[in-house]
Order: sequence, then C-alpha cells, then structure tokens
Amino acid sequence: MIFRKTIMFALLSVLFTIQTLQLASAMPTFARSEGVACSTCHTAWPQLNAKGRKYKENGYRFGDVSEDEGKRFADYFEDGLPIGAVVVARPYDKKKSGDVKNRALHEVEVFVAGNINKNFSGVLELEAEDETNFNIGVPWARLSYNHSPALNVNMSWASYFDADSYGFLGDSFRMTRGHVKVLDSAFGGVDGNLRAARQGFGISGRPMSKLFYNVNYSGLAGDAEGNDAKNFLGQLSYDVLDNVNIGAFAIKGKDGTTQNDFNRNGVNFMADVGATRLHGAYVRAKDDVTGTTTNVKNDALSFQVMHVFKKGKRPNWVPIMRYDTYEKNNGADSYDELTLNLTHYFKQNIKGYVEYFEQLDAPSSVTKDRRVTAQLSVGF
Repeated sequence: MIFRKTIMFALLSVLFTIQTLQLASAMPTFARSEGVACSTCHTAWPQLNAKGRKYKENGYRFGDVSEDEGKRFADYFEDGLPIGAVVVARPYDKKKSGDVKNRALHEVEVFVAGNINKNFSGVLELEAEDETNFNIGVPWARLSYNHSPALNVNMSWASYFDADSYGFLGDSFRMTRGHVKVLDSAFGGVDGNLRAARQGFGISGRPMSKLFYNVNYSGLAGDAEGNDAKNFLGQLSYDVLDNVNIGAFAIKGKDGTTQNDFNRNGVNFMADVGATRLHGAYVRAKDDVTGTTTNVKNDALSFQVMHVFKKGKRPNWVPIMRYDTYEKNNGADSYDELTLNLTHYFKQNIKGYVEYFEQLDAPSSVTKDRRVTAQLSVGF
C-alpha cells in the first residue's frame, strides 16, 4: 500500500514543482561572528545549503580543519560569545479534538556552539516550553573532535542523525510544527522514535567530497544513562549531482531490559530544483515484541516539497507541503496525514507561519483529527 502511495505522491511532487517554478538550526550569532549574512549558509532558516552543510560538518568553521581556519574560542570574546536564542510564540493553536490554545510564549531555546580550537567543537541547547511548564532541559548536546573532513569523532546526547546536515532526517532542520512521521513514529515500541535524544558515540565525515558517512553506537531513546547500550547505526549519503542527494541507513539494536531486538532500515533523498527543495524518506521497521510469535513490521513514508520565493537575497515566502503515511499494529492500522504550511520571513532570522494539518485516513476506531496553528519564531 505504501509503495503505491509513493508513486502517486512522486507524481504529485513533479506537478507541484512545475507549478511553483512557473509561479516564479542554526543561529544568527554565527552570521554575526563570521561577518556573513544568514543566507550564506541557509536556503531558508533552518534549512542548510551546501556551504552551510560544510560549515556544520567541519565543526562550525568555513575552512577545512586541515587548513587551520575558523575562529578560536578566544576570538569570540572580541566578537561576542557564540550564544544564540530562539523564542517561539504560538498565539493560535486549535485541534478539532480540543480547545483553542493561546500559547503567547510557547518555547525558548538557548544555544552555545562553536569551535573551541583547531580540532574541538561543541554545541549545547537549553530548552523550556509550555508543555513541560517551562522546566529547563537539555534536548541536544554534542562534543566533537574534528580531525579532518573525513573523520569527526562525536560524543552526543542527540538523535541518531545528529551528524546529518541534509535537513530531513535531522529534526533540528524542521520547517513545520508537526514532526516528520518517519522520525516521529514509534513503530513496534521496542525503541523510541528516530528523533529522540540518546547517549551516542560515533564517527562521521566525508572521505570524498560527494560521500558522507555516519556510524553511531548508542543507547535507547531517552535513556540519559545509556544503560546496556546495544544500538548501532550505519548511514551513507551520496551527492549524485551537486543538487541531488540519495542516502540509506540501517539501525539494529536491542532493548536492554527485555532483550527484544529491533531494526530500522530506510532510504532518503533530497533534490533542489531551482528554488524548490524536495525531501523524502522511507523506513521499514521490525520489532521483536514480547508476547508475539513473529516480528512486528510497520512502514513509514514521508515526502515534503518547499519552494523559496526570495526578496533580494533573503527568503520571503516559503510554501510547504508534506504527506506522511505510516502504520501501527503490525501494519493493521494505517494513517495518512497532510501538512500545508505557509511561512513568511520578515527578516532572515524572524519568521511566522500558518499551518494546516489533517489526518486524511485513520483506522475506523480512531476519530480523524485536524489542526490549525499560527506561530512566530525569532532567532537572535
């Protein structure tokens, strides 16, 4: 079923791309400290372009590590410490199944990131949001040893795909309120979703300019202690063309308590067609669930298209469409969801959007939901 839908939405994406062509996490503190515009690294904040991907992968420096370029920690005291923040207001949020919520202040994120010296870099995020009564947490942190573009050693409290910079598997590059379901699905439940933070140790880099790899050894989702870690990720991404990337990944792990196995195998792609960016990912998940005689198998597919209308060099209007389809209960329950988002950039680091979400299909036992959200995000 998901494969038939893949073909259908691939055709729709082509039509959408043609039409838009005819109509035709990142921080501002980096831009300030480097003396460049946000658009140097971003197609539309927080999505990265090729230069932004290189900047992130090289430990927040424009030159390669071997070239000994980029700022040192002491340099930041002259230009301002590499500290930034994002404040999110959500003045309107209404589900069909609930009341209107006035989240005048929804979320506050504070970042500290940069390269410490020639070889070390790090990033730390502190977050407080209304859903946790503004209790401060650490959703993301990483310390990296950047030996060369081909070898970065990462120690992180982050998702499996924290090292990935292409903008769909990394949840920090999300453009919408709703999370990409390929990342947000719990599948059979042995491990958490793919965007969840976990204790991880890995290596990543580019042995050649067009090939990116990411290998990670980690604990279970949400386990801050990393108890009895047995999870392994292998990921490859290849730039077929300068503006087309394809990738594949495999995750294999075991629950430290029940010793149940799980596997997550997937493919993904990104393509830039002029000012239009296409993203897609597919995952097949298998979980050895207690009480079942066979592995529980569930699929998930996400496809997104966005077009950047510019005003001068900066983004102005960005329409986004995403389709998610995923399964639960060993494929017995299927969900189809549509997200439509229209984002306006008042400045390169100030944006607001209106988003419409609807469940197009759900099991008969589930009441299909819809949601309308208005949000403002300011980065400084």
